[in-house]
Amino acid sequence: MAERGGAPEPSWWQRIWTTAPKGPVKLDEPNEFVIMRGNLFFLIFAFVLVPLPLWIDIFCPIFAAVYWLFVLWLGAFLLSVCAWHAVSAHCLMHQVADSMWEDQIPRGTEEERSLADRLQHLVMMCGYKEPMEVICQSVESLAAQTVAHRLVVVIGLEEGTPDVQEKAQRLKERYDLAFQRFHVMKHPKQWAKGVRGKCSNANYTMRAAVSRLEDYGELHLDCTTCTSCDSDSIFAPRYFENLGYQFLTSPKAKEVVWQAPVYYNHYLYERPFYVRDIGIMRTAYMLGFLIPFNINTMSIFSFSLDLCVKGEFFHAHYQMDDIHYTQTCMQALQKRVEIRMIPMPVISGPTSGSSHCKEYKEWFHQTKRWTIGACQVFHYLTKRRYGCGLALSYSACFVMYYGLILCSLTLTGLAGFINYALADVKHDTILNMAKEHTHQYPLSEELNRAVLMAGIFSLVWTYLIFAIFLYLDRKGIQLLYHLNMKPQGAEDTTFCQDFKDWILMWPSLVMYSFVSYLAIVKVALYGQKVCGHDPSSKEGLGSGQAMGELLSTSEVQIASEVSGEGDSDEDEAEGYSRI
Repeated sequence: MAERGGAPEPSWWQRIWTTAPKGPVKLDEPNEFVIMRGNLFFLIFAFVLVPLPLWIDIFCPIFAAVYWLFVLWLGAFLLSVCAWHAVSAHCLMHQVADSMWEDQIPRGTEEERSLADRLQHLVMMCGYKEPMEVICQSVESLAAQTVAHRLVVVIGLEEGTPDVQEKAQRLKERYDLAFQRFHVMKHPKQWAKGVRGKCSNANYTMRAAVSRLEDYGELHLDCTTCTSCDSDSIFAPRYFENLGYQFLTSPKAKEVVWQAPVYYNHYLYERPFYVRDIGIMRTAYMLGFLIPFNINTMSIFSFSLDLCVKGEFFHAHYQMDDIHYTQTCMQALQKRVEIRMIPMPVISGPTSGSSHCKEYKEWFHQTKRWTIGACQVFHYLTKRRYGCGLALSYSACFVMYYGLILCSLTLTGLAGFINYALADVKHDTILNMAKEHTHQYPLSEELNRAVLMAGIFSLVWTYLIFAIFLYLDRKGIQLLYHLNMKPQGAEDTTFCQDFKDWILMWPSLVMYSFVSYLAIVKVALYGQKVCGHDPSSKEGLGSGQAMGELLSTSEVQIASEVSGEGDSDEDEAEGYSRI
């Protein structure tokens, strides 16, 4: 904002418009040396619930059997709930895939016509070392939007990005006329001294973009949406058309966050089994847990600019911008934030590497980072000022998902199977202790066999749910083909590959839960020191083209003619929006 000499002290909502050259931004710095950290709560899962089946039968065999079966069937039940929500979401997406939302925007009154005419979508994409072709694939999907003329696209590149000046110039030359406005911004390394990563980059980029809109006289809080995405995000052609319709027709549009189903089918068939299986499970969990239970957004999400301002943008001292953003909105509104689904699929790149060794290393590293980020955000949750009911209801869902579903259930089930494999070895020990101290005798052979069969049957049920997830992935791929987000047949897999990945889905979850277990222990030992956002490697994604073929220069020009020519300022001649 421009300096106002002699003006009264600005209000809180005016102060948060600041960007680097226009004033400092005060941010809460987390204390690395706090002893009672909220994330220590997750140690209950790591050191109590998970290993309990390995030793509790020594003192109470019947409790061990009941506890193990309860955990197994609880997992099967939760997966069934997840599958139900996922199937419902897929049915809705296929049902409205060809709907035209722009024509359904209400224009009956003068106010409705004004909002519809001024509606704009601010799209923020953060990048670092991603290959140029990966970034271009994402921007091409934005240029292919049916309402590209409503988009203000802002790409925030880290200052340390290799060839950052050249990348900015190339992007500016290619896409300057494809949208309402197009900017490339450079995030200084030391600005606001946040944690290195997307949160700090998003904080700078969003503030700078809002400041630029204000300079243009186009800052309209009542009719502007914001979308946060990564540099490997591919949007359905009518994503923003649907977003605009929901935004202008929802009575609570400024109090909700929108989440589209994220698919990781970006050359996913080329990835190892554990990458593909976890990618499929992440999509299912999003549709089955994250969205229906309003837990948090993931990767690609949208919200009103008004809500972004109330939440004071992004907090740069936290690494997981998507998980953390839901809680900043909760604090701004002092109530649970509803997450609504946009029935339009989006594509995000899976973890990838240029070799099998790098592939596993990247998958391990990112899995650990996701869990550490969740633990850090939970600490943020415990130290914020929420109402008691709000804090308890959200904490219960958050802990259930990240502590129980993602980390504990699978490992606890595995621990129970290991315990029954050692039943004969432990039999004499339990018998001797029963005679001397506990009086808890081993279960009979028949009862042991019945418990084991009940456990195996729960695993069979779990594999039936896995089969549903694989089927939904195949249906999702067909929807991607139908919407021209992928060339026909580009993500097809063979029956043998699907069968192999189906068999290995439970071992993949065990691997994922084990890495999460290690991450919980690590963040408990080292605290804030291990919290940082190392970007995912995109090495394995740069060889392909997400939209089939990238738009040629002439096609971009056609898109710009439809949307109207964007303004090109003299201060952006070098490729950056000088904010």
